[in-house]
Amino acid sequence: MERRNEVLEVIRNKPGITFRQLARELEIGIGDLQYHLRRLEKEGIVFSRRIGKRRYLFPKGFEENAQRLLIAISTDTRRRILLLLMRGPLSQGEIATSLGLSQPTVSYHMGELKKLGIVKTEERGKSVIYHLNYDPETIARIIKEYRPSIWENLADRLIDLLTGIGDEK
Repeated sequence: MERRNEVLEVIRNKPGITFRQLARELEIGIGDLQYHLRRLEKEGIVFSRRIGKRRYLFPKGFEENAQRLLIAISTDTRRRILLLLMRGPLSQGEIATSLGLSQPTVSYHMGELKKLGIVKTEERGKSVIYHLNYDPETIARIIKEYRPSIWENLADRLIDLLTGIGDEK
C-alpha cells in the first residue's frame, strides 16, 4: 500500500508523466508498477491516456485541456514547435528552417499536435499554415504550473539571450 501511495503522489505532483518516466523516477520494476497502476485505475483514482507508444498518467478529474497540452510538451521537439507558434502562425517550411529540423520530422510532429487538438491548419495555395488552437497565455500557464523545470529552463535561456545581447554593445 505504501508503494501505491508513492505512485499516486508522483502522478499528482507530475500529471502527464509517462509510464516509463514514472518507473525510472520511483526505481520500480515494470510489473510492480503495472500492478499498482491497475489498482489505482480500478479504484478511479488515476487514469491513463495512450498516445502512440506512450502512456500518460493523470490524477482523477484532471482538466482535459491541460492533459492535451502536457502530452504535447512532453517531447522536446513538440515543445519547441509550440513555443515557436506562440509568436504566430507559420508554415511547415518556416518551422523546419527555424528549428533546424527536416520537413518529414516537422510533418510528423504537426500531425501529432493536430490529433491532440493543439494546432489547426489553414491551406494557402500549396502551403499549409499552422495556428495554435490555444492562447499563448494558457500554454505558458500550463508549463509554469505543471512543468516548472521547463519554465526555469526557458527563463535561463532568456537571461542568456539578454546577457549576450548586452555584451555585444
